[in-house]
Amino acid sequence: MKRYLIIAFILCLSAQLLTAQDSTRVQGPTVHNLFRCPQECGCSYRPVNDYSGLNSLRMRLANPSWDGSLPSIGTGLKLENGRIRPLAGSNGNTDTEESVTFSETSVQGSQEQRNPYLARVESGGTPLGPPVFVFFSLAGSRFTDPSQALNVNAVADLAIAQNLYVRITGAADSATGSAEKNAALALARAEYVSSLMKGRGVDEGRIEVRSEGGIAAYEPVAANRNCRIELFVR
Repeated sequence: MKRYLIIAFILCLSAQLLTAQDSTRVQGPTVHNLFRCPQECGCSYRPVNDYSGLNSLRMRLANPSWDGSLPSIGTGLKLENGRIRPLAGSNGNTDTEESVTFSETSVQGSQEQRNPYLARVESGGTPLGPPVFVFFSLAGSRFTDPSQALNVNAVADLAIAQNLYVRITGAADSATGSAEKNAALALARAEYVSSLMKGRGVDEGRIEVRSEGGIAAYEPVAANRNCRIELFVR
């Protein structure tokens, strides 16, 4: 009986020694091993990020005005088959000239997104912003309120500062007076506003004066006794 106990004790001790020896040989993944080259060439490397979502976030943070349709300059990223990828051979800091390409379809798409109203304004066919109205007393060519001259002065100052053209269109209410008288009255109102603008410093060559004659476009009737002032880019 004592012999069997001794044999069992020796076997248990041997098993424990073998387990301890194996544990010293097997190493789990360590921080050092994670950054060792997988080709075992002795060099070290860092894991490379290739997550398109994170790359997109990096590009948008670096370029707040990026609309997602064109590659960005200076981020080390590029658009490839609809996905954002790091440039080949780049550390994410600089781009090479040949790495950044703008596709024709992307440029056309960007132009198509341009505001059509602004394009018409730049062509000179559409006035810049809403018109400014000033109003006149019945059968007269003076403002109903002298403070309306402030509006004329503000438009004149903007035209001078931005080198704009001014169109002044006079009108009268068709409910009173003949067509001939209303045409002459509307022109007199436009010329009066023009004289104020020229006195403010607007060049005469940048002012266009028109007459609409008698109109019934607005309510109440008194609102038709007006001048419409518009600014243009030409």
